[in-house]
Amino acid sequence: MPIGYIETNRIELWNRRAARERGSVAMTSHRICFLPAGQHGEIEAGTTLREAARLLGVGIETICGGQSVCGKCKVRVLEGPQPEHGISSSGAHVSPPTPDEQRYTGRRPLRDGERLSCQARVQGDVVIYVPEESRVDRPIILKATSDRSIEIAPMLHKHYVRPAPPSMADPRGDWERLAAALDAHFALRQLRIDPFALRQLPTALRAGKGAVTATVWDGREVIRVEAGYSERAYGLAVDLGTTTVAAHLCDVATGEVLASSATINPQVAHGEDVMNRIASSNGPNRLEAMQRLVVDAVGGLARETATQASITPLDIAEVVLVANTAMHHIFLGLDVQALGIVPFTPAVSGALDFKARDVGLAILPSANVHLLPIQAAFVGGDNVAVLIAEEPHLGDEVQLIIDIGTNAELLLGNRNRLLSASCPTGPALEGACIKFGTRATPGAIEKVRIDPATEAVRFRVIGNPRWSTRVEPGALQARGLCGSAILETVAEMFRAGIIDRTGCIRNGGGSPRVRPCAEGGYEFVVAWAEQTAIGVDITVTQEDIRAIQLAKAALYTGGQLLLRRFGIARPDRVVLAGAFGSVIDVQRALWLGMFPDCGIENVRAAGNAAGDGARIALLNRHKRAEAERMARQVEYVELTAEPGFMDSFVDATHLPHATDHFPSIADGWLAQRE
Repeated sequence: MPIGYIETNRIELWNRRAARERGSVAMTSHRICFLPAGQHGEIEAGTTLREAARLLGVGIETICGGQSVCGKCKVRVLEGPQPEHGISSSGAHVSPPTPDEQRYTGRRPLRDGERLSCQARVQGDVVIYVPEESRVDRPIILKATSDRSIEIAPMLHKHYVRPAPPSMADPRGDWERLAAALDAHFALRQLRIDPFALRQLPTALRAGKGAVTATVWDGREVIRVEAGYSERAYGLAVDLGTTTVAAHLCDVATGEVLASSATINPQVAHGEDVMNRIASSNGPNRLEAMQRLVVDAVGGLARETATQASITPLDIAEVVLVANTAMHHIFLGLDVQALGIVPFTPAVSGALDFKARDVGLAILPSANVHLLPIQAAFVGGDNVAVLIAEEPHLGDEVQLIIDIGTNAELLLGNRNRLLSASCPTGPALEGACIKFGTRATPGAIEKVRIDPATEAVRFRVIGNPRWSTRVEPGALQARGLCGSAILETVAEMFRAGIIDRTGCIRNGGGSPRVRPCAEGGYEFVVAWAEQTAIGVDITVTQEDIRAIQLAKAALYTGGQLLLRRFGIARPDRVVLAGAFGSVIDVQRALWLGMFPDCGIENVRAAGNAAGDGARIALLNRHKRAEAERMARQVEYVELTAEPGFMDSFVDATHLPHATDHFPSIADGWLAQRE
C-alpha cells in the first residue's frame, strides 16, 4: 500500500479526532485492533470495519466496492478478553448482519465469527483478525518496460549559462539577464519563467557564483533553475490502470530507464471496475477523495523511483500519464457521471498539459504533466499509447491488438484504416470475483496442469519454481488462484473433459476432485487443504467457470465484430498487450476461444504496451503530435450497438465457440472430443 495513501488516512483520522476534541463533531469512538498487522486506534462508532481498516492503514481485499457480492473482505471478530491489546472483544460489539450480508451468507455461509467488513459496523471495542485470503499484499505487477527502439526528442532541455553580472550600470533583474543569456547562447526567444523557478533564481545565481543551469520545457518556459552545472533531466512515464499503477523513471536525454515501480490502484476500495468507480464518485467529496488517493499513489511511485535512482522527487521535471477515460478524469478531478450514461460523453478528448502543483502531485511543482488524448468514453489515452507503441498504422499487416485488463481495449487495422472498441471483461481474469481468486502475490497459484487420463493436478505457486508434485504439501502454502492460473485451470479442465463445451462440470466419473459445491452445481479441487496456507481446499466452481466464459466471450466478440466491420474474417496477427497479456499461456487461451485463430505462430505478447507508449511520448515530442492526430483518425465502435452483438456474445460463451472454426486445434484433441 503506498505510503502517501496510508498517511492520507492517518491525517483524516487525526482530523476527525481533533474535530471531536474541539466539540465541533459529536462522536462516540471505540478502540479497535486489526491482527495480524497489530494496527490499532480509536474509530468512530458506526464506521464499517473495512473503512476502519483503511483509516488505520490495514489493507483488506475488496472487489465489489462494498456491495456484499464478492465476499473477499471477510474478517473474523475475536471473542473474549484480549489482554495484550487491552480490549475485551465481542461479536456483540459490531452491528448485526444487514439484509445484504444475510443474502450473501445465504449463498456462501460464513464460519463462526466471520463477517463481511464492508457491512459490519463498529459498536464497541473489538479485535478483528484479517485472514490471509482477505489481506492486500503488495502484488507482483508485471508492467516492466520492453526493449524498444525510441528516437530521443524530449520536451525538456537543460542549458548552462553565466548571465551578465549585475551592476549599477545595468538595472535589469535576474530574470531579464538570464533570459538575455539564454537568447544569446541558445536562441531561446520569448521565454517565460514559472513562478516556482523564479523563486529559485536569486538563490541559485548567488550559490552558483553567477552560473546556473536552466531547465527549459518546449523551448518556451524555464521551469527550474539550479546553481552551477547540472546535466541530467528526469521524467516519469505513468500507466494508470484501473487495477494497477506503474511508473518508469527515465533520463530524458538518453532514454535510459533508471528505475521502475508499481502498486495497486488504491481506488479498488471504491470498486474493482470502471462502472463501480463512476458510481462511487457520485456524492459529497467522494470524487475529491478518489482523486487524492490516486494522486498520492502516483506521488508515492515518483518517490520510490527517485529513491532507487538516488535523486529526489523535485528532480522529476515532467510526467507523461496514460489512462482509460474514467481514470484520466478522476486523476484530474473531473466529474465522471456523464461517462456512465448515454451518450457516454467525456469532459475533454484532446491531449492536456498542466502543472504538477495543479493536482497536488508531489514532484517538482512547476513540472509539466502531459496526458495523452482519449478516443471515447471507454477507450482512453492508454489505448492511444498502445497505438504509438505498436504502430499498426504504419504497416500493411492487419493486426488485432488486445490490451487485456479489467476494461479491455481493442485495436484493429493497418495503415489504411483503424478501428477501436472497449470490452468490459470484468476483473475475473485478474483473480477477482473468483471464489479462491487472488492477486499475483507470492503464494498465488500461477500455473496449472491436469492429466487428461487421471485428472491428477500439478501446479506452481509464485515464488517457488518447482511443481507441486516435487514439493512436500506443507511447503507449498498456496493462497489462491491468480488470473493466469484460473484461465489455465479452466482450459485444462476443458481439454481433460471435466467440463463440456458449454462450460458445465460433468456429473460423475468417480474423481475425488469433482464434488458438489455449496454454492450449487459442482466444483473441482485444484489444491488440497494440506497444500495451502489457508487451511481449506482451493477449488474452481461452476460460478468461477462462468465468470471466465463471460470474460473471454467479451474479448472474442469484440474482436469478431471489429473484423466484421473491417470486412475480413481473420487478422494477420494477434498482439496481446497488458500485464495479463504478458503472462498468458497463448495456447490455452486459444483452447478457450479468447481471440480469433490466425495461427499460434502469429500470436505474440507485447508486454505493457501502454506503459511503453507513455515512455515513448515522454522521450519523443513528435510522438505526442502523432498520438493526437491518430486518436482522431481511429474509428470507435460501440459494440453493444452493433447488429448481432448479443447473438455473437452468446455463441462466444461456448468453448472455444459455438460455430466458429479454430484450425489450430481442430485436428488435435478438440476433434477427438467432438
